[in-house]
Order: sequence, then C-alpha cells, then structure tokens
Amino acid sequence: MSESPIQLHPGCQALLDEIALLREELAHLLTEEHDLLHIVKQNLLALYQQKIGAWELRRLQAETEALRARRRLELAQAAVNQGKAPDWTAIDGHLELEFLAWQQRIKEAAEQISAADFRLQHLLAPAEAHELKKLYYALAKQLHPDLNPQLTDDQRRLWLRVQEAYEASDVEELRALTLLAEPHSPAPTPATLDALRIDREALAKQIATMLQRIEKIESQPPFTLRKQLADEAWVAARREETETEIAKFERQREAFEIALKPFLHLPDDGQKFGSN
Repeated sequence: MSESPIQLHPGCQALLDEIALLREELAHLLTEEHDLLHIVKQNLLALYQQKIGAWELRRLQAETEALRARRRLELAQAAVNQGKAPDWTAIDGHLELEFLAWQQRIKEAAEQISAADFRLQHLLAPAEAHELKKLYYALAKQLHPDLNPQLTDDQRRLWLRVQEAYEASDVEELRALTLLAEPHSPAPTPATLDALRIDREALAKQIATMLQRIEKIESQPPFTLRKQLADEAWVAARREETETEIAKFERQREAFEIALKPFLHLPDDGQKFGSN
C-alpha cells in the first residue's frame, strides 16, 4: 500500500512557492552579473578598441615621438652648454632607456587592438550565445554556492569548470558539464513557518544586494559607453578629436627637429668650443 503524500499547511506551501520563485530570480541575477563582467564587458572593451583604440594608439605614438625629439634637443643643448659637441650615439642610447616605458605602452596598446579584433571576429552566433547563457543559468541553479551552500567538494570543482567554460564561451564544454552535474537535491522542507520566513527574507536580501551590484556595474565604464559606441556620429567626433591631438604632436615634433638641425652639423671630434 503506497503512502499518502504529506499534506503541508497552506501557509507553508505558499511560502515554499514564493521561495522557489525567489530562487529563480536570484539565479537569473547571478547569471546576469557574471554575463556582464565576463562577456558583455569584454565585448564592449573590444568594441572600444576597434572603433577608438587605433586612433588612440596613433596619438600615443605621435606624443612619444614629440617627447623624444624634445629630449634629443635638450640633451644636445646640454652638451653644447658644457662646451662639447653632442655625442649622438650616447644621446640615442640614453633615449632608448628613457623611453622604454613609453615603448612598452605602445606595444601593449597594439596588442590590445589585435586581441580586440580577434575577439570580435570570433563572437558566438546569436543562437549559440543564447544557449550559452541558458546552460549557465541552469547550472547556476544547481551549483552556484550562493544558491546551494551545501555543495560537495566535487560539485564546487565542477562549478569552477562551469565558470571557466562560460567565460571562454565554450558551449560544447557547458553541454558536457550539464551531463556531469547531478540534479541538486532540494533542502529538507523546514518544519515551521518561521523557518520558511527566514529563508524567504534571506533570499530577498540576496536579491536586493544583487540588484545593487548590477546597478553599480552598469554605472561604470565601459558600460556607460554602450550608447556612444553605437552612435557613429559620436565615434566620428572622438576620432576627429584624436586626429587633432595627433596633428598637434606632429607639429611639435617637427618644430623640435628643425631646432635640432644646427646641432647636427657641429664637429664630432670631441673638441671643446665656446658657447659663442
């Protein structure tokens, strides 16, 4: 003879239903936060590099060349002030060391543009991106520590693999991990209305915290540039502004190089000569 199902107090059942809905909402918010930080943010940064970064790299290069020309002039003038002809080998060697940090910045900026181009060329198709997020959401309900504090060590390790696969946009890996993840057994039903109310309030507080965290994330760059990056007029204006700065640095470099020309014809035989 089969056992009759346990009849819950109507108040308990209502709270259990509310708790289930709160868990669903929290899972959605946890998924949204991770998506913002590890997918959307990286895509926005890549888009910024593609639309603006190349111009900023040219500005950095032009600024570096202008500063280097100024320093070459200053070092040549310093030698003349000491009654010596400029030692160009020594000066250029000194400049190589002095501008190492600037060259490193240029190299890193170029690498960021290259990485951005690669990322944007390998974005998932919309259907795959939707599946990726759907798989992550389902796994988050089973394995996210904030929703499942009683996870085993194996389940926690599996959750780390889920995060890594999601951040790598690896749909195939998430599909495989879905097969590995055993459905998480629901926690025993609390025996009292008070215990259920405590669970409900805890979930409500977690949701409020998550909403604040997501709001803070979206209030900071690069999320604040979403609309601007989609506005071709804004992008064109930023490029034009950067072009103006590039032209300014190029004029400065040319002026320093013109001022340097008389020093290039000084005798380079080590002899002393007066400042006249």
